[in-house]
Amino acid sequence: MRQIRIIGVYLAAGRSERMGSDKLRLPLGPVCLGNYGLAAALASGLNHIWVVSGDTQADWIDRSFYEDRNRRRWSLIRCPDARLGQSNSLRCGIRAAASAGAEAAMVLLADQPFITAGMIDELLDRYQRQRHDGILYAAAGLNGLARPPVIFNHRMFPDLLALQGDVGARRLIREDRPGICIEFDDPDLFLDVDTGTDYASLLKKTFFWKS
Repeated sequence: MRQIRIIGVYLAAGRSERMGSDKLRLPLGPVCLGNYGLAAALASGLNHIWVVSGDTQADWIDRSFYEDRNRRRWSLIRCPDARLGQSNSLRCGIRAAASAGAEAAMVLLADQPFITAGMIDELLDRYQRQRHDGILYAAAGLNGLARPPVIFNHRMFPDLLALQGDVGARRLIREDRPGICIEFDDPDLFLDVDTGTDYASLLKKTFFWKS
């Protein structure tokens, strides 16, 4: 079976207004919070990862990702309009993926530190095996509810690029479009950090950093 080119779109441009700070820079174990999901993406079978940032520095990114063995696997793209809503970051990433010849794009959220390379690879494998069935997406799921990470077929890129304001891709996969939802039974995989309470909960958990 021919393996198609699937590029990751790592959304890391949120303003974190409910946190009162840039949550991706928050300390979590030996590195900043935003690095965990990126490490999982880099260890997975994704062909390349576009890190969508609201600035050109993205100084939360750990220096280990700039080493040769990692650096060729990802690129940083600045989205100056990220403050206007999540759809702006998503459009920046999808445009970059399309320009790089992606036949599909996986959207990942930088504030989900528990996603794993194994989780990403399971989604990739299921999508590759079932893409000829006419599916437009493959989403992770918990209790029947689709959640990020989500793989979108290139035929959905125009719909993603048409989103406006603070609207993410979730709406599209809940509009009865053909797709699959792969269930994962660990709710921690989907934990995201939106509030100080979320962050306090994370600090009570043990992290093992693997660069």
